[in-house]
Amino acid sequence: MTEDVEPEALHAEEALGSARAPRALLAPANVDQNLRDAAQVWAVMVGCWLGILFGPAALYPLWVLILGGRLNALGVILHELCHMPPQRGGRALLLEVLAGWPIMSTVDAMRYHHLRHHRDSGMPTDPYLKPPLAGRPLLRLFYWQRTGLLIFVWTLRMLVGNLAAVIPALRTFYARGLLQDRSGAPLRDSPEVIRCAQAERRLILPLVGLVILGGLSPGALVYGVILPAWVAGLLCGWRLLEEHSDARATDRRVETTLRTTRDHNLDPLGRLFFAPLNVGYHVAHHLHPQAAKERLPELAAWTRAQHPEAYPRLRRWWGGDEAARDGV
Repeated sequence: MTEDVEPEALHAEEALGSARAPRALLAPANVDQNLRDAAQVWAVMVGCWLGILFGPAALYPLWVLILGGRLNALGVILHELCHMPPQRGGRALLLEVLAGWPIMSTVDAMRYHHLRHHRDSGMPTDPYLKPPLAGRPLLRLFYWQRTGLLIFVWTLRMLVGNLAAVIPALRTFYARGLLQDRSGAPLRDSPEVIRCAQAERRLILPLVGLVILGGLSPGALVYGVILPAWVAGLLCGWRLLEEHSDARATDRRVETTLRTTRDHNLDPLGRLFFAPLNVGYHVAHHLHPQAAKERLPELAAWTRAQHPEAYPRLRRWWGGDEAARDGV
């Protein structure tokens, strides 16, 4: 396992055929577009908080559901930032603040587990690998409910990471237990793990803000932050269960990606809550992970045209498959 997986992630993308896709469809993501997206998400979230404060209590379930969906969208934005080459400067930091702080994640942590998922998707070293869930509804329910705790686990990761930055003995637990490292490699002196642990200090400020909010108004913390965070985890978790089949992978060929990866939640409700900002075009994203999310619908249509028989069937948010269609 290399200390930084980005070169291997790029190699995997090349091996999966990015060079064969039209260049115009492979335009990379950029910070400015994602800042605009984050600003729109924040505008909706502020509107929801105002609705909670001043609107009828009967509408609270609607506000918390929308808030959860928008927190999910911020995770997608941070995820796109982690696929970019490492960014420096104030705009990139602002994007991490807007997209990462509300879900208690740094871009370094997201890069650590998510790029390994792309490199080793469906393999034993895939951080997101789960046991086969088909025909096992109780196990599927367990994995889904567990993701409701995602933001709270990431808050724990921030606390442990700050300690691991100065206590080497904690780094293996931090990396394996909270960054989802499955390499089995020694991690105590890993520069990448140390870098992730040191980056966690950036999340101290939002945590202090939450503590102050809880001291001033426990109800605001519970109803405006904690419950929406739980809902966001559940919405994200449902998406994570739909993105990949139970099939295992031993290589990174196009055919393998088509066999193990699925598009999902491309209907209006699915896009709003489960798979915002085109993240439901998951096949195209795995084939071309550095392409901007705005290009994924076109990339999906192009890939479907190239592999009409092998392209996987679309997953619907309420369960089951339907035939994938051009323009979905």
